[in-house]
Amino acid sequence: MPEPRTDERAPELEAFMAELRKLRTRAGEPSFRKMAAKSGAVSHATLHLTVTGKRLQPWETVREFVRACDGDEQEWHARWQGVQLVLATDREPDAAPRWRSKRVLIPLALVLVAAVTAVVVILLPGGQDEAGPPHPGDSSKFIADVTIPDDTVVKPGTQFVKVWELQNTGTVEWRKRYLRRTDLPVAPGTCRTPDRIPVNDTAPQGRVQVTVTVSTPPTAPADCKIFWKMVDEQDRELFPANKPIYFSVLVRS
Repeated sequence: MPEPRTDERAPELEAFMAELRKLRTRAGEPSFRKMAAKSGAVSHATLHLTVTGKRLQPWETVREFVRACDGDEQEWHARWQGVQLVLATDREPDAAPRWRSKRVLIPLALVLVAAVTAVVVILLPGGQDEAGPPHPGDSSKFIADVTIPDDTVVKPGTQFVKVWELQNTGTVEWRKRYLRRTDLPVAPGTCRTPDRIPVNDTAPQGRVQVTVTVSTPPTAPADCKIFWKMVDEQDRELFPANKPIYFSVLVRS
């Protein structure tokens, strides 16, 4: 399918789509049908529009594209918000939207960078650096899927127990911590789990197994890929720069 001419899109949107295409290339150039199957939430045609359409797609759609390519959701959400902000302020006030000429692409690029930076700063309470954990010396490492390897086939309307093993690789003792599901509120037709699951207290350099009971949707086929991030009692994310852990199952009759 031919892509729209780039002059039909705002330059900021074209740059954003180009970066998404690079992300897909780094992921091995999966087909949009494979990406849709991995997502389980949007169609391949909708994912295709994310990098070929004339408009910025909703974050929920872009998020599924990023997830299907194992991208960093927080980073891409900040980018998306920055593009959305620039597009919202870059329209002429008259009836038909017209984009500024190519002669101002460099200033607009600077505005885009500033917008993304502003979004990230807004998300950080007290100006804290999102790349670092709230507790100096805190660190975590994923060790293994103890049960239910990725893309295990499971029956609809059943339950299974997923177990991960993590290691406290820092100098801070883990106390009263949880893994929080990232796709809240949960969309219909996907696997059901508690919103948060406890992580047993773990000394520095110690290992811990974290368990969650999963209920599969009543109908098949469905693909469930559920992401989790570690939080404290106040629901504050503890490793914002780390990739989430996840389980991935294929629900088939």
